[in-house]
Amino acid sequence: MQAFIRNDQYNNIKEQVQQLVNSSAAVRDIDIIFGLRSLAEEKILNRFEKLSEEEAEMIKRIQGVQDEIDAELFLAQLRPSIKPFPALTEQQLRKLFPKVKHLHVPKLDEFDWEKTSYLGWNDPGQQAKYMVAPHEDGMMAVRGTMTPSSQPGMCTICNKLESVGLFMADSIGRGQGTYVKRGNYVCRDSAKCNRNLTDINRFYSFISNLHAS
Repeated sequence: MQAFIRNDQYNNIKEQVQQLVNSSAAVRDIDIIFGLRSLAEEKILNRFEKLSEEEAEMIKRIQGVQDEIDAELFLAQLRPSIKPFPALTEQQLRKLFPKVKHLHVPKLDEFDWEKTSYLGWNDPGQQAKYMVAPHEDGMMAVRGTMTPSSQPGMCTICNKLESVGLFMADSIGRGQGTYVKRGNYVCRDSAKCNRNLTDINRFYSFISNLHAS
C-alpha cells in the first residue's frame, strides 16, 4: 500500500484519538462511547478526499481504541502510511527565491520530512522567515520579515498558543506600482508549528491572504 496520509492529517488523527481516549475514560455508558468512536471516525474520514477500501479500513480501526495502549498501537499502525514532504535540494530552494541574493538555506538533512507539512526556516541575520509548501500548481514560496513577540500568542497557521512573531510580507496593492505590507502572527519555530498543524488549508489561507489585493 502506498503512503496516503499527510502530516497534517496524521496530526488530526492523533488529536481525535486523544480526545476519544480522554472522553472514554470519563464516560461509562457504552452507547455514548460507541457514539464518540463513530464521531471521531467521521471527523477523520472527512479530511480525506478519496480513500481506497483498504485505506478506509485502516482508519476505521479507531473503533477498537479504548485506552492509551490501544491508541498508541493504532497510531503506530498508521505511521508507515505517512507521506513525507517532497524532497527538495538547495538549488531548487534558490530557484523559489530568485530575488534573494544571499539566501540562507537550511540544512535539509536535519528535517524530519514525515513530520513536515510546510518547510519553514528563519534567517535571524536578516530578520526574515521563509516558508515553502507543495500546491496543485507546484511549490508555493513566501518570504517576509519576522519580528518576535515578547508574549505567547495564537499562531495563524497551526491555531495553537505558542511563541510567535509578526510575519510581514510585501503584497501588490490596488494602485499601480504600489505595495502593501500584509501579515499575521505565526510560530517562530516552524518545526513545532508542523507538529501542531492539523489542517494544511490554514497554511494555504494564510499565504492567500498575504497576496490578496
